[in-house]
Amino acid sequence: MALASCNEDGTDVARTPQGVYDTNSFRLENDPKGGLFLTIARINHSCRPNVTHFWSPRLQQKLIFAARDIDIGEELLTIYGPGQCMATKCRREYLNGRFSFECNCEMCREGNANGGDERMLKIQALQEDIAMQSSSGLVSTTDVEGQLASVKKCLALMKEQGLGGGAFTKTIFHHGYDICLAAGDYDGARSYLNSELTAVMDSEGVHSTKAIEIEEALKIFHDTE
Repeated sequence: MALASCNEDGTDVARTPQGVYDTNSFRLENDPKGGLFLTIARINHSCRPNVTHFWSPRLQQKLIFAARDIDIGEELLTIYGPGQCMATKCRREYLNGRFSFECNCEMCREGNANGGDERMLKIQALQEDIAMQSSSGLVSTTDVEGQLASVKKCLALMKEQGLGGGAFTKTIFHHGYDICLAAGDYDGARSYLNSELTAVMDSEGVHSTKAIEIEEALKIFHDTE
C-alpha cells in the first residue's frame, strides 16, 4: 500500500517522493530533516490516541508506546497534531490544512456534547499559565497552593478528556515538581518526580535518557533523608 501525499493526491499533480516525505515524515529530536518510517507512517490519526511515538537517540529508532490500555484487535491510533489543545472546529481546520482530511475521530465526533471542547480550552489555558510561571521564573513561594491546584486541575481534566497518557502528562508533573521544590516541599517534589518518572517510562522507555536523569534525581532525595 503506497503512502499518501496529502497535497498531491486527488489533484492533477503526480505524486512525488518529496510530497510523500512531507506528509509522512517524523521529527527526530532536534534534527530539522526528520525521518520516514514505513510502518509507523501507516498508523492513522486520532485526537484521542491510544499510542504515541518517541525518537530514541540511544537506539536510533522511532518507538511506539501505548497511551492507555488497548483491547485485542483495536486499531492503533496516534496523533498527528495540533500541538495545542483546541476545540473540535480548530483541530479539524488544522488537520485539513496540514494533511487534507476531515477528522472524524471519537473526540471530534463528540465535539462539545459532553463538554469536550470546553475541557480542551481549559486544559490549554492551564498549560499555558503553568508553563509561563515556570519558564519565566515566576514560581511563587507565596501561592504554592494556587499553583499546585492548577497542576492538579489540569491533570484531572486531561484524564477526563482521555489524554492522561504519559506523553501528555509528563511535562505537567515536572512543573508540579518545580513548584514544590521552590517552596521547600521536598515530599511533594519527590511525589511529583515519581509521577513524572512513570510518565516518562511509559512514553519514552525505561532506559531513556530522561528516565535515567529522573532516577538519579530521586536518589538525591533518598540520600538526604
